Amino acid sequence: MSDDVYLNVAMTMPRSVANGPGERAVIWVQGCTIGCPGCYNAFTHPHKIETLASPEKLADWINSIQGIEGITFSGGEPFEQAEAIAEVVNLVNSTREEALSVFIFTGFEIETLQESSIPAVQRLLSLVDMLSAGPFLLEQRDTNLLWRGSKNQQLIYLSERYSHSEEEKWRVDSPVEELILNVDLIQRTGFAGPRGDLVKAFEAIE
Repeated sequence: MSDDVYLNVAMTMPRSVANGPGERAVIWVQGCTIGCPGCYNAFTHPHKIETLASPEKLADWINSIQGIEGITFSGGEPFEQAEAIAEVVNLVNSTREEALSVFIFTGFEIETLQESSIPAVQRLLSLVDMLSAGPFLLEQRDTNLLWRGSKNQQLIYLSERYSHSEEEKWRVDSPVEELILNVDLIQRTGFAGPRGDLVKAFEAIE
């Protein structure tokens, strides 16, 4: 790996149950050229430096978290930083008896990714178990979908680790929105948008 490969990170969350199967570490990347209107994470769209982290540093962070089922990459657009993300995944799973699963939220359609001539994109695709794929379309917004924000988006299974048959269980286990309270930080994630019921309820208490 080249020493100058870094991931531009917008935010991290060590444990989430709203971003893929089971309990997962989540990394939101900074930068997205798709820029879907109404995107819940519009703050991650600008291609500006937020936190540059080496794959080694991120892998060490992930491996320090006990009991998680997998890693989720969101954004921003993860496939715009495919080389660095693929390196993170390889470093995380290279010493594990059982690999952590990999889930990615992408604004690209699966066909676009599969037809890409960029080697890093194909390398990353080969490491992914599940995708939530497709651009967010505000006119098709639906907060009742599993790990999707609009009806056009699709859950794509790229390995045998998971299957469609598990979706009903995940609907029960995975909340539409999630607030994580840390000592000096409140983090929000999910598919209800920045004015979801949890945020409103929390603001009413303050």
